[in-house]
Amino acid sequence: MLGLAVSILGGRHGLSGVLSQGFAMFSLLHAVSVVVCGVVIVVVVGLGRGAKEPKTRVAMTRAVAVLGLAAWGLQQVVAFGFDWRPSHSWPLHICDLAGLLGPIALLTGWRPLRATVYFWAMGLAVWGVVTPTLAEGPGTLVFWLFWINHGGVMLYAVYDVAVLGYRPTLRGWGLASIVSLAYVAVVVPLNLANPGWNYGYLGDFELSQKTPLDLLPAWPMRLLGIEVLGAMMMLLAWLPWGVLAWRQRRLGVGVEAAK
Repeated sequence: MLGLAVSILGGRHGLSGVLSQGFAMFSLLHAVSVVVCGVVIVVVVGLGRGAKEPKTRVAMTRAVAVLGLAAWGLQQVVAFGFDWRPSHSWPLHICDLAGLLGPIALLTGWRPLRATVYFWAMGLAVWGVVTPTLAEGPGTLVFWLFWINHGGVMLYAVYDVAVLGYRPTLRGWGLASIVSLAYVAVVVPLNLANPGWNYGYLGDFELSQKTPLDLLPAWPMRLLGIEVLGAMMMLLAWLPWGVLAWRQRRLGVGVEAAK
């Protein structure tokens, strides 16, 4: 899979050409990166669902969580030890926090944490995959850590649903919304106190890359727009499960209890 991707991307310039290029949103490199993340998620989830024995499934879940924590730790080592800049090195973005909370949710099974990770992943962090604010190409460690982190966040949410049986609810959406408001209450003052900071994309700061946030009003009204849009996107992440539960009730089929 990776060899084919390199061959397609490299063309006549080969591997060196692939490694030296930067990253552009909606490019072939972007598409291949998303596809590779999707394939990894499908494979890991398939292994988890294929583990019929409870002990085997527990061991698989622990392996996913431990590897996720290791990847998150490596990201912090790189950020603090090799590319330290206070404006972006602290793990304060939603994707950074979800990358830590996801493995913990898998290990503990604590439902509020599972809800937060699911809605953050499918409602918020997914935009880091669709419209990534990434400029570095595959010749840099930043590129690989970016996709490991963002792909990992998606993996934790999908794995919890497909393997461990988590079912999103409106109550979980409400909890995730409250946690998100608490996040905003902490991060916005930090951004304001430190010019140039834009954690959570909540600062008065313009990105060099175009994102859907450019369609929102200018700061500070942008904060309200982000909060409303974020709540709506997380609600959409619940909607398929709400429709499924409604259809099951209408057909008289017992709805599986949320785990």
